[in-house]
Amino acid sequence: MAALIICYPATAMATLKVGERAPDFALPDQSGHTVKLSEFRGKQAVVLAFYLRASTPG
Repeated sequence: MAALIICYPATAMATLKVGERAPDFALPDQSGHTVKLSEFRGKQAVVLAFYLRASTPG
């Protein structure tokens, strides 16, 4: 199981509508290996969790 943690400023996120696919992106996992969202398409469910960074307004 791979964990993908995304930290972007709110202004950097694209606006998606319900039901649209998330754009493909690649980020390092907790072991430093690059993981692409598209690697999971059709293989298993992916949950993207977005939350505020600690000690920031919002």
